[in-house]
Amino acid sequence: METTTFPMRRQLPKLMACMTKNSLENLRNRALFSLDALDAKGIRRRKFPLHECLILELRESGYSESSDYLQDLIYDNIQLLAEDDIGIVVDLRKREDYLEYISAGLIRAEKHRDKENTKKECLELLKLALYYAEKGRGILWLAEKFFLAAIAVSSQYLLDGGRLKGCCKYHYASFLLDKFPDADPEEPFVILTEVRDSAIGKNWPLYEEDEEGTGEVPNSVFSATAVQLHRVLLSKARIARDVDPAKSERLSRLAERRARDADDTPKTAEAIIEIGVSQLMMNNLNNAQKTFVRALNIYQESGNVEGLCETKMHLAAVMQRLGEHEMAAKLLTEMGALAMEHGLRRQLGRALHLLGELHLRRERPELGTQHLTEAFQCFMGLNWQNPTEASMRQGNGTTSGLDVIYKTDAIEIYEEEAEQSRLMMAISAGQEIMSSFFNLIRESGECAVAKIKLIEWKLSRAGWWVSKQHHEFIPCTCPIHNRTPLDVLRIQLEKRNMQTENSEADGLLNRTDTVDDIRKLRSSLA
Repeated sequence: METTTFPMRRQLPKLMACMTKNSLENLRNRALFSLDALDAKGIRRRKFPLHECLILELRESGYSESSDYLQDLIYDNIQLLAEDDIGIVVDLRKREDYLEYISAGLIRAEKHRDKENTKKECLELLKLALYYAEKGRGILWLAEKFFLAAIAVSSQYLLDGGRLKGCCKYHYASFLLDKFPDADPEEPFVILTEVRDSAIGKNWPLYEEDEEGTGEVPNSVFSATAVQLHRVLLSKARIARDVDPAKSERLSRLAERRARDADDTPKTAEAIIEIGVSQLMMNNLNNAQKTFVRALNIYQESGNVEGLCETKMHLAAVMQRLGEHEMAAKLLTEMGALAMEHGLRRQLGRALHLLGELHLRRERPELGTQHLTEAFQCFMGLNWQNPTEASMRQGNGTTSGLDVIYKTDAIEIYEEEAEQSRLMMAISAGQEIMSSFFNLIRESGECAVAKIKLIEWKLSRAGWWVSKQHHEFIPCTCPIHNRTPLDVLRIQLEKRNMQTENSEADGLLNRTDTVDDIRKLRSSLA
C-alpha cells in the first residue's frame, strides 16, 4: 500500500511577546496604506499592453493627434518587423522607456500646436528625431519619421525667412550621411544644396540660444552646410577617381570652394590633396606637383604633422614619376623622420614601405627587403617605442631600462598595411635571391662549388644562399676558393684533430668530480 506524504505546514512568524492586539492592527493598517493605490489608469496598464494604454490615455486627455500619430508609428513598426529578416528592427511594443518618451514628446508638441507656437512644436519633434538618431541602428526608422515631421512643421513657420526649415533639413541630411554611409549620397547632397542656396548672405545660427552644439560643427547654417557639402563632394570624387579622374578633379575643386566658404583650413588642404591625386592619375605631373606644394604650404603654416606626412608622400610619388628618384627618396626619408619624431607609427610604416618599393624599382632589392621588413615590424608594432610616450614616462620618473623591451600598453596592429608590406618583402627577397641565382649560373662555368650548389638546387631544391659545411671540402681552382685536393685533405685532418681535442677536453672536464681529479687536472696543465 502506497504511503501518501503530506506537505509541511507553513511556519508562522514568531510574534514578539510585547505585541498586543492593537499593535498588530496598527501594523496591518500601515502595511495596507503603504501599498500603491491603483486608479482606473493603473488597473488598465496592469491588464493591457502599454502602447494600447498610451493611445487610449492620449485620446482621453484630448491629445487626439498625438494618439493617432502614436498609433500610426506602432502600425509602421509592425510592418517593418514583418519585413525584417535579420531581426534588427526594435519592437516599440516591448520598449516601455521609448513609448513613455515618445508620448511625453508628442504631448509637448501638441500643446505648442494648440497655442499656435509652430517653432516650439517643430523643435520638440526635432529633439525627438535627434534623440532616436543616436539610439542604434534598429530605431533609425523612427528618427527619420520625426525628422520628416519636423521638416513638414517647419515649412509652416516663415517668420524667420526659412532658417528653422533649413536647420531641420541640415540635421536630416547629416543624419542620412552619418547613419547610412554606404547609401547613395545624392539625396542628402540635393537637400544640403537647397539649404546652402537659401542661406547665402544670411547669418543664420544653426543652434538656438539654449542649445549647445558640438565643437566640430560651426554655429552657422551656411558654414555647417558647406562642411557637409565638402564631405559629400570628396566622397563622390574618390568614387569617380579610378573611372573618370577628370570628373574627380572637378568635384574636388568644388569641395575646395565649399571648404573655403566654411573657412576651414584643414578641409581646404584635404580637397587640394584630392585635386593633386586626380591630376597624378591623369599623368598631369607638373600641375600635380604645384597642387601638392600648395597643400604642403597650408599644412606647414597650420603645423599639421599628419597632413605634412601625407603631402610629402604624394610629392614623392610625383618625383618618382618624373624620374627624380633621389628627390623622392629624400621626401620619404623626411616623412619617416617626421613621423618618428611625433610618434605616428602608421605614417612611419608607410614611409618605410614606399622607400622599400622605390629601392626595389631601382633594382636594389637588398635595400628594399630591409626597408620592407622594417615597415612590416612597424605596422605590427614590433620593436616600436613611441618617443612622445617615452619622454612623458621619463618626465614622470617612471621610465626604466625595460621600457623598450617590455611595454604593457596595447598597440594597435594595422593588419592590411602589414600584409601588403609582408608580400612586398617576399617579392623583394625573391628578387634579391634571383640576382644571386644568375650570378651562381655565371660562376658555375669555372667554380666547382657553384656548380655543386646549382646541381643540389635542381635535384632537391636546396637553397644555394645557405652556406653548408660540405661545400668547404670540394676542390675548386677558381680565384675565390683556390683549393686543391691536398688542401681539402689538410682541412679535413685539421677539423678532425680539432674535434678529437675538443672531445678529450670535454671528457676530462666531465671527470673532474672530486678533489683528486682537480689536482690531476692542475698537474697536467702545469
